[in-house]
Amino acid sequence: MQHWRLLDTPPMTAAENMALDETLLELKAQGRSPNTIRFLQFSPRAVLVGFHQAVSEEIRTDFCREKGIDINRRITGGGAVFFDENQLGWEVFCEKAFFNAILPNVRLFKALCDPVVAALALLNVRAEFRPRNDIEVNGRKISGTGGTDSGDAFMFQGTMLVDFDVDTMLRALKIPVEKLKAKEIDSVKDRVTCLKWETGDTPALGDLKQAIRRGFEQCLDIRLEPGGLTREEERRFTSRIRHFRSPGWIDAVRPRFRKREAVQSSYKAPAGMVRFTLVVDLPRKRLKDIYITGDFLSFPGRALYDLEAGLRGAPLDRDHLHSVIRGCFDDGRMTIPGLPFEDFIKPLDQCLEKIDIAKYGIPLAHCNMISLANGSFDAVVRKLPSVLLLPYCAKFTGCDLRYEKGCRACGEAGCSVGPAWNMGRLRKMKVVSIVSFEDLWGELTKMKAAGVPAYIGCCCQPFFAKHVDDFQRSGLPGILLDIDNTTCYDLDQAKQAYAGRFESQTRLDLALLATVLRAVTDAGGRGRAA
Repeated sequence: MQHWRLLDTPPMTAAENMALDETLLELKAQGRSPNTIRFLQFSPRAVLVGFHQAVSEEIRTDFCREKGIDINRRITGGGAVFFDENQLGWEVFCEKAFFNAILPNVRLFKALCDPVVAALALLNVRAEFRPRNDIEVNGRKISGTGGTDSGDAFMFQGTMLVDFDVDTMLRALKIPVEKLKAKEIDSVKDRVTCLKWETGDTPALGDLKQAIRRGFEQCLDIRLEPGGLTREEERRFTSRIRHFRSPGWIDAVRPRFRKREAVQSSYKAPAGMVRFTLVVDLPRKRLKDIYITGDFLSFPGRALYDLEAGLRGAPLDRDHLHSVIRGCFDDGRMTIPGLPFEDFIKPLDQCLEKIDIAKYGIPLAHCNMISLANGSFDAVVRKLPSVLLLPYCAKFTGCDLRYEKGCRACGEAGCSVGPAWNMGRLRKMKVVSIVSFEDLWGELTKMKAAGVPAYIGCCCQPFFAKHVDDFQRSGLPGILLDIDNTTCYDLDQAKQAYAGRFESQTRLDLALLATVLRAVTDAGGRGRAA
């Protein structure tokens, strides 16, 4: 039986915790630190983005600064988390050989989560491992985990939700709607739980630590012995705190681009959300810059940065970009557990489709607000879309037809549906107001059966990112235009919107709609001339 160190550190700042994580991992990789289980806590409260995430995309920084919440970056991948004083973190530092693992995989993640599942059982909470790397109770997450490696060593960490301030978390994090797809629910409160909610009480911190200790000893067949930092660990830890407090670390992933030069697209795969941002030189057909962000886990940690560097300056050629990325996957330079090459490149292909729209003379900033289903922009407009789908949430909130499928196009100030309705009818399109999620799929099904060649619709980008595979499965070619203003996803009211009960008002981008309708009209003119 191996003897490991049990390192129980006091509550520390986010920068201090990150500095100690790096210290223990790097010295373990050099064989100068023992196998360790560490308990960690944060004071003050903190929000932590994953290694591959951008603070600007994941965190509401103004709120956090106002409330005194630390902002920092983990050395591990995964999604942004809110860590208050009521949460306990646990970490594993050891050599890969202990688990006979060269590359992290779901089997390894399960082996590292099983001790915490056992610990929860000691607290009379029945939990189970959920691939890829969560621990759940009755379908709700109670512990999220992640990891990284360095040489022959790796680090695996998780959080234990003891009590949970949901409201503060929702205000501190920009909860990406893409995360909600897998469970088909739209409220973060429906997706998580904590020990207090499960047991009706908050367990003493000492009892919780003891249960986790017993879980690791039992499942890993080890003996944990309390210990402190070595002198070398202490020196390195102290010297690294300044780095982890610096903007250079916290904002290490910071996409810099002007909107008129960039396109962006996201895809929610089972292993995590992937977002590509392409900054392009259209006249030269070159990729000026690229940012690949998301909440996935990748190994080794810097492989993604190396991939980005290899893509900068590349031609805007789908086959070439695919070749560079596939090579990175195939030769083992980058491993993303559960995320194959085919899923990883989907948002890249969506970005390239947006760039291709620019040949119609449409500004790139407008191209970025267009999403496509079952065909390129060129192919869809050539089919001459005959149906225009408009969301009820853009109707005036006081309209008696807000939750009905029709529209009087009455000209009510502040309502963008009426003008859009007239634009569609002027082009002899069938115009339909979509009043719920089920209504949308019912309309798409009827349109497919009736032989509708293609359609144009208006929906927010988060909705499309969540349902991109569903739009593809409908089999109907479509052009989806982003909508302005605050959406149901921004307000955490997607469930109400799906049921046709969203009470706030969005706004259609009428200029964008007019631009796309002109492209359709031009395509029709070219078809008649031919």
